[in-house]
Amino acid sequence: MSKKISFHTNLIYFVVVALFVVLRICSNFGVFEFLGDFASSILGIVTQVGLIFLLPFFLFKSLNKMSVKETCKFFSFKKVSIKTVLVSIVLGVVVFCLNVYVSSFFNGIIQMFGYTPAAHSSSVSKEWWGLLLNLFVSAVLPAICEESLHRGMLLKGNSALGMKKSILLSGLLFGLLHLNIEQFFYAAIIGFFLGYLCWSCNSIYPCIIIHFMNNAISVFLSFASANGCAIGNIFTEVSKFLIQSQFLGLVMFLLVLGLLVVFAIDLTKLLMKDSFDYNFGKKQKELANMAVRENFFKQIDDIKNDTASDPLYSAEKNVLYIDLAEFMQYVNKSMEIVKSKQEEEEKLHPEVEDKNIDLKIKILKYGSIALSAIVTIMTFIWGFFR
Repeated sequence: MSKKISFHTNLIYFVVVALFVVLRICSNFGVFEFLGDFASSILGIVTQVGLIFLLPFFLFKSLNKMSVKETCKFFSFKKVSIKTVLVSIVLGVVVFCLNVYVSSFFNGIIQMFGYTPAAHSSSVSKEWWGLLLNLFVSAVLPAICEESLHRGMLLKGNSALGMKKSILLSGLLFGLLHLNIEQFFYAAIIGFFLGYLCWSCNSIYPCIIIHFMNNAISVFLSFASANGCAIGNIFTEVSKFLIQSQFLGLVMFLLVLGLLVVFAIDLTKLLMKDSFDYNFGKKQKELANMAVRENFFKQIDDIKNDTASDPLYSAEKNVLYIDLAEFMQYVNKSMEIVKSKQEEEEKLHPEVEDKNIDLKIKILKYGSIALSAIVTIMTFIWGFFR
């Protein structure tokens, strides 16, 4: 991974963070109240589609002079099998259940330090169209746009750091970009897991599916609760039971938690194995096609050699012969010309010195962390931007 790509990645991400903070500040001071009841949905769509997806995608494409197809490939938008899709859906449900445990645990800790949770609005739409709108804004768009930014551009763009550091960086920034102390802990942990999954499966689609399932279940339960359905309050009732029956509740808590962790590990292994088999199968097909093409050119070369001594055959047939050796020599020569032109271009337009570009990458990286961390801490101390 070139340092130029890493620099562009962190530059774009810093711009996204800065603009996102500005939007949150404006929203906190009621700048968008003129949009009425749909202010939250409109702002969510503009933020997700415009700021988190389109802006970084096309900036990255332009700065690195890539085509749309090359950019999608860089962001790990690579095909997966139907089995991977189904396993990802089930894993998304398990991740949501684990997410309830993690968020409850960390929220309990910060409340011990005097944090007061934000009063959640009860104005959840009871209509089906409201459910569909919330699913689109709160589940579909975040799954595609946020994964594209973090597990696509950010994770791959910092791959020079190595697997562990790039996963930690993308997961940490994913948690911080929520700009909310209540969401930071569980979002960061999910970010670490999804980063590892994307790196292992070499595709962003399992991450998108799991992210969607996690958010979609939350939206559906809120809708069910607003309409008086028992399933909407399932976690509230479970929490009451655990508190009332302390010993039995603790045993059940640990048992269910252990089962969910084991189930999640097994599903993750299954997902990684299926992804490996699928990618290996694709590679086998590519190699087989290459072998077929090579054999085709060899057969043409053999035909040429066999018929060269037969003047009547050559005279009667107007045949275009392709020499495999000459063809491969032409390809190699073309590659050498392209390589030499690239080297000449680099000499005419040398990149920034390593020390300078490394320093700029660090400034942008730590700048993104610091800016989003400051706002997140402000939600904890003063309750801003919630």
